[in-house]
Amino acid sequence: MSTSISQEKVISPSQMKLKQRSRYSQMRKIPPSPKDNRKKASNAASSDRSPRKDEVRSPRASTRRTSSSSPRSSPAIHTTTSPRIEPAVQKIEPVVQKPKDADDLQTDLQQQMLASLKEPDASLKALLDVLTDPSATHHRRVNACGAIKTLTLKKTNQIPLVRTAGVVSSLTTVLCTVAATEEERTRCINALMQLCIPEENWKMVYLFPHTAEALARNMADKYPQIRYAACLSTSFLAKKNRKEMASNRILMYAIARVIEVDKNGNLEKKSAKDKKVLIAARLCTLKMLLHLSKDKDVSPKLARMESITTALVTVANHMEKDANILCMATLTNLTRHPDNLNHLMFKVPKLAAIFVTNVEGSEVECGKCALYALQNLSCDSNCRQELANTANLLGSVTKAAFKHDCPEQQLSALHTLKNLSDDPFNLVTMTNTPGCTATLLALANNSGSGMAQYLACDTLATLSHWLLTLSARKNTKLMGDEKDGAESGAKRVEMGRRTFETSTYQMWT
Repeated sequence: MSTSISQEKVISPSQMKLKQRSRYSQMRKIPPSPKDNRKKASNAASSDRSPRKDEVRSPRASTRRTSSSSPRSSPAIHTTTSPRIEPAVQKIEPVVQKPKDADDLQTDLQQQMLASLKEPDASLKALLDVLTDPSATHHRRVNACGAIKTLTLKKTNQIPLVRTAGVVSSLTTVLCTVAATEEERTRCINALMQLCIPEENWKMVYLFPHTAEALARNMADKYPQIRYAACLSTSFLAKKNRKEMASNRILMYAIARVIEVDKNGNLEKKSAKDKKVLIAARLCTLKMLLHLSKDKDVSPKLARMESITTALVTVANHMEKDANILCMATLTNLTRHPDNLNHLMFKVPKLAAIFVTNVEGSEVECGKCALYALQNLSCDSNCRQELANTANLLGSVTKAAFKHDCPEQQLSALHTLKNLSDDPFNLVTMTNTPGCTATLLALANNSGSGMAQYLACDTLATLSHWLLTLSARKNTKLMGDEKDGAESGAKRVEMGRRTFETSTYQMWT
């Protein structure tokens, strides 16, 4: 028997693998049982209910799956699950927009206005280029300024020109240029003044970047005509730009210099024509300040503008009649705001003295404004002692309280005395003022005076209250011969108590 293995019966490993694969492929697939189908359906439903990767799984569900008491889990295998790291939820907080201040609002309005301007036509653009071209000759620039001034004289052109790019900005550029001649500035400021006349242009003209600077520079110009045109333009624009102008220190300083035009007798050195124009410019600025002082929001800013208050106090009673009335009316309006009283009384020198001078003066309107201002100042408890100690104030107010021919001044003076009497430290000052108590007693006994009688009685009652308060001390004192004591008839009495007993000197009974 042969022991050798033939070549035909030997099978290599690779052939064995191929043979097994073919055998498996030829086998008939066994159909799944109903039990397996139910198991697959349940697994699919549970996979649908299970949270996705980006979802947050509840702690109860995770505990149910990892519990060792579950019948599906093997008791021999203990599985531990690591806690799922939940994605951080970003809380979107509502963005609270801070209110914009006045400068930001002004900048926004400025940008909107500049973006809405229309382009000029070729001929107008050529004129504007001459104004802003530093290489242009003097005659060309003067002619260009005159041409633009002529265009602004026509009323139908005033509103469209302001809304044309380059018109107002070119005029303000010339007015801010130091090297500009008198003729150039005169024509440009007159053109700008014409553009400020329509009410529709008041807000828009002031929004241009260099308008305030141009007006301030030319209000301080040495030529009267240029100064008057700048003051008139400013008075137009102030009607719709009150807060912005009151906050502009350069502009307020220029206005103060216009008011003090007669400082050190400068007006006497001018000719009659120039003097008339400078007085008109001052009157124009005083009207503008009166308009600004009537605004409740502008009044605190104006009262704390040192240049304005100092100028008004300096020129008061040194101007013509109309200007003095405007000056006193402006100062009176500043006292209408409660926040201004303490500042005006202690930070503005000689203000109370100016009011006293006008109360004693012959001008009825100025005296009325001064009494109204003193009445407002006396409402502040911190100002009452300072007012009562002001020279001649109580005397002049007492005289005004006795004027029956001026009912408004009389009532204002009595209100002032009543307010001052509310401070107990003014008791001695008021009782020592000649005629103060007598005037109050006379008005209190006058039954036909109406409100004046009531105010006089109220003031006397207040002063009597302070007298009674000072005298009613809770202590007693031994009255009689202190050497002999109680044996000589001395008795202890209560101080400040009204006894209504008469005292005699060695009277026979």
